[in-house]
Amino acid sequence: MKPSYDDETLAHYFQPVSASLLDDAVLGPILRDLRANDPDVFDAIADVDRSLIRANLELTPEERLARNARSLRTLSGLRRVRA
Repeated sequence: MKPSYDDETLAHYFQPVSASLLDDAVLGPILRDLRANDPDVFDAIADVDRSLIRANLELTPEERLARNARSLRTLSGLRRVRA
């Protein structure tokens, strides 16, 4: 099966933690602690699709809340069906 995105696009979406973030006054201590104490989680940051985050940041807070409420209702419904 042929991938739907080229390597350049995927590299834009999935990135490891930038070295500059490790020096950030707010995020740096948290990321350095995470890297030292839970390297698997730290490495998993590279597997986060940044396009989903960017798309959500384009929504208003009310739109984000409504979208999350719909997701919660869907998950609650699935939980009832499975029980």
